Amino acid sequence: MLETSSVLNPPDNMSAESFPWAPAIVEHLPDAIFVVDEKFRIEWANKAARQFAPNDDSLTGKRFYRDIFRDVTLLKPDYFPLTIARDQGRPARTILRTADTRVFDLYAVRMKEEGEGRKQILVVLKEITSNYRPLERLRAIHEAGRRLVDIAPGELIKLTAEERKQLLKNRVLAYLEGVLQFNVFEIRLIDFQTNKLVPFISEGMSPEAAARELTPAFEGQGITGYVAKTGVSYLCEDTRNDSLYLQGTANSRSSLTVPLIRYSSNLEPVVIGTVNIESPVPRAFTHDDRLFLEIFCRDLVTALNMLELIEVEQTEATLGVIEKLHRALAIPVNELVSKIVATEASLDPEAEGLRQSLREIGKIALELKDIVHSIGRQLPPTESSPLFANKRVLVVDGDESVLQDAHEHLPRWGCVVETATTGKAGLQMAVMAESEGGYNAILGAYQLPDMRGLEFFQELKARLKSHDIPFVMLVPIGRYLSDHQQVKARQLGAKCLVGKYPPPEGAEKGGHLALEPLKSSLAKLFAEQTQATMTSSPSGC
Repeated sequence: MLETSSVLNPPDNMSAESFPWAPAIVEHLPDAIFVVDEKFRIEWANKAARQFAPNDDSLTGKRFYRDIFRDVTLLKPDYFPLTIARDQGRPARTILRTADTRVFDLYAVRMKEEGEGRKQILVVLKEITSNYRPLERLRAIHEAGRRLVDIAPGELIKLTAEERKQLLKNRVLAYLEGVLQFNVFEIRLIDFQTNKLVPFISEGMSPEAAARELTPAFEGQGITGYVAKTGVSYLCEDTRNDSLYLQGTANSRSSLTVPLIRYSSNLEPVVIGTVNIESPVPRAFTHDDRLFLEIFCRDLVTALNMLELIEVEQTEATLGVIEKLHRALAIPVNELVSKIVATEASLDPEAEGLRQSLREIGKIALELKDIVHSIGRQLPPTESSPLFANKRVLVVDGDESVLQDAHEHLPRWGCVVETATTGKAGLQMAVMAESEGGYNAILGAYQLPDMRGLEFFQELKARLKSHDIPFVMLVPIGRYLSDHQQVKARQLGAKCLVGKYPPPEGAEKGGHLALEPLKSSLAKLFAEQTQATMTSSPSGC
């Protein structure tokens, strides 16, 4: 058996006798130290190394791998450390994992040759389990997070929006259970229209907890509501002593809740949901668990963003086609209706049958346009608001560019748009629409091809026999209006005055609507109409 003093291999100018305490130090070092021969048979082992001896047998003469470390995994960087140290004479290092999942840093170096060229190898095992497992778990989380969003483009195209969400749910379940090893959890996403935390995934939670309605709030909405409101992770060590906690399962004794955070275009954090984990054991979660769950949440937000972007892109593409079709139909249909109205007005009073036929043609034309518009309304909204939904708007202007603006933008807000190019046609359309409930807003240009805007408004009041007409005058921006029609229109009861950009100097057409002021004015008008309907009292502008 090798003397322990020879393990130190002191330099030639330094004898082992100079350090009589050296063998005792080596014997009691916390790291396991072995000396093996060239066939990897153990010649000497210190106290820490002897713990690996089966049944407290002596390690001397046993083979390092075959007898002591038979069922181990060598991870990296050197997969044959003892062989490298013996044959190449250089130090070698690897990570060794035992069958009971303990992890060691293995370091092997060839010692000085003594007598007849015998080769001996010094092997040191340092346990790193407590440091390695979190790193290994972190690597697994990173890889699983990458796979969470790794969906082939060809596969995405074949899936519907609901199928993509289900695929993500399946991967999230596998992630939480297989990688993070959580068995009871719930993910909720904020519905920003209702401000409710809507269940996205629930596993192991009680039916009452899964069906519970929650909103982001500092109190009264459980830890989930609190985290959604504050955007800060919350570790509940004992559910029985935490006033915020609402029961997730009958035997839950601790929980960990982490926010799902997305960053806005100006890099402001926005909470979009929460992930809640529960355990039947008090103080079951550590700050490492919190860290790992927060990393998972970042990956989940990335995946949700990706699915949302795909859905928006597909919706925008579909809406684009519908809008092009709608714009292509809108102007011709409204011109047809205008001509029908003009023709009807010129007919002999006795030609009632022809007049009725013309009205039927006009009605069919409008219905064709409304069918295209209704398809667009079935898609997820883009700029629309409940305030604008299905509000019927008539735009009367001789400038086709202005009418194009109306057909392009007002339907996006949720409105149903009809247009006329002359005051006479606009009046006839307003009269015809009166039997169907009338228009929610009538936009008339300051100057029409056949009459002034003020005359159009006065004639509207006369024909509709009403003093409360939702009339909005479109006033050219940046031009002096010497006749002050806009002032008189307001005195007569016009609801609003909204600017429009006039055509370029010298041109008769090419103007545009001032969209933001128009949207703001219509929103105010529609809000007043809604309030008037609710209170059954007249409203002003």
